[in-house]
Amino acid sequence: MITNIHIPDPTVRKAIEALQDGDAGAWLSLFATDAVLYDLGNEMTAGEFIEKSIGREYFTQIDKTEDSGLSVFGSFHTAQFGDFQVSFRFRLNATGGLCRLDVLQETY
Repeated sequence: MITNIHIPDPTVRKAIEALQDGDAGAWLSLFATDAVLYDLGNEMTAGEFIEKSIGREYFTQIDKTEDSGLSVFGSFHTAQFGDFQVSFRFRLNATGGLCRLDVLQETY
């Protein structure tokens, strides 16, 4: 991962590491079966996100975290849209699994 920023939440840290490593199995293992993801407003499952993103989209830099490490901000690369600033805003369920992710384009 390209960062000196510590991601305090261990589940979010593992999710970002899985994304950076292109590890679909590790990514999926962190999400609840009923988790919902919104990628720039488009609703999808964790599996659908993996299919389009894992191994092809990644952070080039992580700039900061907020919300006790549940929100990660940085520069993001995609083959389709190029490079831009994003936030990954995670939510945890009662058992500590990821139940929601909102990927948003940011300007900061």
